[in-house]
Amino acid sequence: MNNDTPTPAEYETALALVLAEHARWLADDQTGTRLDLSGTNLRRANLSRAWLDNANLSKAYLTKADLSKARLSKTDLSEAVLWRANLSKAVLSEAYLSEAYLSEANLSLANLTSANLSEAVLSGAIGVERAQ
Repeated sequence: MNNDTPTPAEYETALALVLAEHARWLADDQTGTRLDLSGTNLRRANLSRAWLDNANLSKAYLTKADLSKARLSKTDLSEAVLWRANLSKAVLSEAYLSEAYLSEANLSLANLTSANLSEAVLSGAIGVERAQ
């Protein structure tokens, strides 16, 4: 029986590799590759403190993902599912969150300066009233 499903360790290794490529691209756009995980299932992924500026995470499934203290400036999170995601202290300045599902997400102390939240679902989100 052939099982093509990656193990958790293989998944973590692959994610670390694409994050490293994105970091190289951010440092010098002539090297590395811009992160495009649009539509990817990143449920419960540990992306705490990840440098994801300018990445494409549109339509990504980030339910219960840990994005605390992550850098997400100018990141495309349109139509992403961030239900119960931890975005505390994340930098989301100028992020594109149009139609994102942020219900019950933790946005405590998140920086949302100039973020596009048009039609985003924020019901039950924590810290929205205090988000900057």
